[in-house]
Amino acid sequence: MSHPDTIDWDVACEDEMCSFNSMGIYEVVLWPKDRKVVGSKWVFRIKQGPDGTVQKYKARVVAQGFTQVEGLDYDQTFAPITKFPSFRTIIALVAEHDWDIHQMDVKATYLNGKLKEEIFMEAPPGFDIPEGMVLRLIKAVYGTKQGGQVWYEDI
Repeated sequence: MSHPDTIDWDVACEDEMCSFNSMGIYEVVLWPKDRKVVGSKWVFRIKQGPDGTVQKYKARVVAQGFTQVEGLDYDQTFAPITKFPSFRTIIALVAEHDWDIHQMDVKATYLNGKLKEEIFMEAPPGFDIPEGMVLRLIKAVYGTKQGGQVWYEDI
């Protein structure tokens, strides 16, 4: 009999693979002889509620973007971010003026940004990819150098 945690991680991995497939993140291609192929790995995280109870098992495929080559696999990496003191100032203004504030959470954020560059990535364990084949990324995945910038341009 399987341990319950094993089943939860299997479900989390299956959810991530379904996201990849339904969002058209990649296509399976022959391993290119003249190009560097970026590695990948699974990253696992347990999301807990305020009381410490397990809310969700999260599995994410992450590209090993540290092996990407500037000018070949990526060009721009800049994405604007908000520094925490600026965010606190905005929240203080909202409270002071009794304004409404809205937030959004985009599931699989980086998986929405379309890549301009051609990036090839090894499939992590569990992806049913034939030997000698790799994933040509169509959209950014977590870990790619340009993931944040591509998402910013898309939004």
